[in-house]
Amino acid sequence: MKFKFKNIIKQMSFNTFIPFFYPMMMLPLRGWRKKAIGMLDFQTGDRVIIPGVGSGYDLSYIPHGVSVDGVDISEVMLAIARNRIRHNTKSITLHIMDAENMDFPANTFDKAILDLFITCVADPQKAFSEIVRILKPKGEILVYDHLIRVPKWADSFMSTIDLVMKYNFCTVIRVFDDVIKGQPVTVVKEIRGDPFGFIKGFLLRKTA
Repeated sequence: MKFKFKNIIKQMSFNTFIPFFYPMMMLPLRGWRKKAIGMLDFQTGDRVIIPGVGSGYDLSYIPHGVSVDGVDISEVMLAIARNRIRHNTKSITLHIMDAENMDFPANTFDKAILDLFITCVADPQKAFSEIVRILKPKGEILVYDHLIRVPKWADSFMSTIDLVMKYNFCTVIRVFDDVIKGQPVTVVKEIRGDPFGFIKGFLLRKTA
């Protein structure tokens, strides 16, 4: 798959230095991520999409009886993920793909896991709309990320900063409500995602 120019820098980052420090960065969040993913009501036969699957860190939290499609732009991260699941008996398929323009039909998946993903994509609104498009009606979306919720007066300021940061590894100033604005989803539950409340877990449902 050919990637748009805006993703080339990110692809280079995730193919070089990110894989080295990512495991150390994620280790303290292991229990919190598992708890957030546990908000999803997995059913036997579910099909789950994980955009930005990376090194497959979350795959061990997915129960047997469901199938998983993991998407990422980094060949290196996907190679690590394949090595992680080489002895796994779960149904897992990994794809190199742009999460802002995925090659899946509409209404394909029952669940979506967006784990530290929204703050890493160049266009979070486009990526989220893609998730909603390929999710079945009443499907669930788990968002686990350092997204902020701010008064409307601060939105333009945050958006200006994001114009600079969104082409780097990730940003810490994206507004959750702006990402989901206009999409047919409802917020079902919100929990703390780390000891300090910097990261949050959101459970959303696509409206019928």
